[in-house]
Amino acid sequence: GGGCPVVQQHPRYVAAKKNMPVHFICSSKDPHSMQWYKMVENSNDMHELPDSPRYNIEREGKFINFTIFRITYEDNGIYVCDSKNLRAEKKRPHRCGTELRVMGHSNIQQIQSRNTLKDAIIIIQSILLVVFISVPMLLFLDKVSDSISSPSSDGLEVEQMATYEDITPFRDVKAKWTVGEHPGEE
Repeated sequence: GGGCPVVQQHPRYVAAKKNMPVHFICSSKDPHSMQWYKMVENSNDMHELPDSPRYNIEREGKFINFTIFRITYEDNGIYVCDSKNLRAEKKRPHRCGTELRVMGHSNIQQIQSRNTLKDAIIIIQSILLVVFISVPMLLFLDKVSDSISSPSSDGLEVEQMATYEDITPFRDVKAKWTVGEHPGEE
């Protein structure tokens, strides 16, 4: 149901630098009836890989090995080991191939410019982090200081409240009336 056939292929993904060799291994019960194909990315083009001085196809026992001696950017694509008669049967190779990505060599200027760009991004992120943390904190502190200096629930401001020492002795006249003394008598 759309899975990989009896053929086993290794590895599934290769990323290598330009001019490096790569090696793919295909295992099958009948390697002499197998062929390597290259499928170009984002295309339905399929190419049989005949013998070439750029690469080697070698059959040993159950294995059909494919080696590219010096990869180039044109080697990017998906390599599939499948039966030789696909073209005659107008079939497509199975989907269990090996994807090859050719990476370029970086020179010192490119590496330095990438490092400078990374440093700039880190500095910008740090500045934004400080701004997005400090602004809410300052707004919160401003609200707290406003609530402390605002009038309290009884209508007196904090600065106008008297301390215990500022309170003068208070004599309750009503209390004398309850004892039996007349307000006119002293």
